[in-house]
Amino acid sequence: MRTFFVILVSCVIVGGSILASYAGFAAESRANWATEAYQRNCESFVFIQGDKVEGRGSAADAERTYNGMGSGIVIDERGYIITNYHVVQDIRKILVKTHDEKDYIAELVAKDSDTDLAIIKIKVRAPLRPITFGRSNDLMPGEACVAIGNPYGYVASLTDGRISAINREVGVNDSPLVYRKAIQTNTEINPGNSGGPLINVNGEMIGINVAIRQGAAGIAFAIPVDQVVDVAAKLIGECVNQQITYGLTVSQIEPKDYDAIKRFIIRVDSVESNSPAALAGIQQGDILTGIGKHTLRNKFDFYRALLDVKANDEVAFSYFRNNKLHDTVIAVGASRSTSLASNRAISPQPAAVAPRTANQSVPNASRTGAELDKLVWENLGITYVAIPNQEFEQTYKEFLEKFSGGILVKTVREGSPAEQAGFQTGDILVGVGGWEMVSASNVRYVWAQEWKKLQAEHDNFPADVIRDNTHYQTEIPVR
Repeated sequence: MRTFFVILVSCVIVGGSILASYAGFAAESRANWATEAYQRNCESFVFIQGDKVEGRGSAADAERTYNGMGSGIVIDERGYIITNYHVVQDIRKILVKTHDEKDYIAELVAKDSDTDLAIIKIKVRAPLRPITFGRSNDLMPGEACVAIGNPYGYVASLTDGRISAINREVGVNDSPLVYRKAIQTNTEINPGNSGGPLINVNGEMIGINVAIRQGAAGIAFAIPVDQVVDVAAKLIGECVNQQITYGLTVSQIEPKDYDAIKRFIIRVDSVESNSPAALAGIQQGDILTGIGKHTLRNKFDFYRALLDVKANDEVAFSYFRNNKLHDTVIAVGASRSTSLASNRAISPQPAAVAPRTANQSVPNASRTGAELDKLVWENLGITYVAIPNQEFEQTYKEFLEKFSGGILVKTVREGSPAEQAGFQTGDILVGVGGWEMVSASNVRYVWAQEWKKLQAEHDNFPADVIRDNTHYQTEIPVR
């Protein structure tokens, strides 16, 4: 007691300087990497809740409901959130609360049950703050980390620990689900943490917390972020490809292969012939760096940049070729699911079509080719270029029994008969009515010279199109 009194008095005698310096020291030491990581990521974190359903309502297995909860991570400012599939599986209504205490009802956008990941979406009132992805390929046991989650409903709780091990293979009870290359951590994880982020000392997400070892303390597991990004790219890519077509396949390359760029590389692996990307000049081997306002840091960014793009939109692409930066614009087309096959009641399978008779009639010599092409644009609604015979024979040899040539559609005018028929940039128009389309003369004859006659005699006019090496039939409205 006497010692305590002496220490306390000595502090008072010294006066404000010691107390002031102590206060300054305390203020400086309270903030650390964990507090900064929390502050950086708390706005990118959501609380997920809803009534889960078990059973089928039969007499043998009565339907049961219970309140489920979990966590989620914002991956796009427009309201896209990634979480564990088991968090949202069988939830009747997915309820989401964001960091600013606003409540939303989410829809399940896509899922991958093999990896236990799912993407949900909310209709946001203001842009959200996406999480910052780190890497998991270079994690080291002993690294410090923190987790943010909703354990037992305690929203946005932080726990800290260390990486215990990497590349674990973890089975889940009697389920066939296996988490591969999982991160093991001693960070405290409880029910409600599933779907939340595991964060490193740089404030970057390195995994999604997913499971604990039942009956053990300090053994938890997370899905590595590299796998999360790959799955998110696949799921969002499927959504994008259901809406539009652009003609590219891409892959993500480690930055060490391209030291000059110093980031993940999105390389063009293939370009479909006569696709929107091919018409815009993009080639195999090009390095994509940006789409619209989005910088491409990984494959997920590539698909995320195309999420709101619609058919016939023009999208800016930036790419490296031969160490030079290039810019181009791709006029994307409708996807196969929203193209000729689905919208225009045609057959996506090669149909039995009688051989076409090429009409070699020469257009009226009093009109120039440019004047006739202007009429084609006004009456049909396309710009085009004839495909050389040798090129057509090499590229479309499986169709030579039916068609001897075709024209490449370069542009489709909005609201035109061609657009109403489902034409897209990059289509090969091979036949119209009783005519083959093998040259500019054929196109000009039908859609410039015969237009008034067609209007008088037909409501719709049959056409044959090749797209993605498949023969389609459609009808062009004439009146």
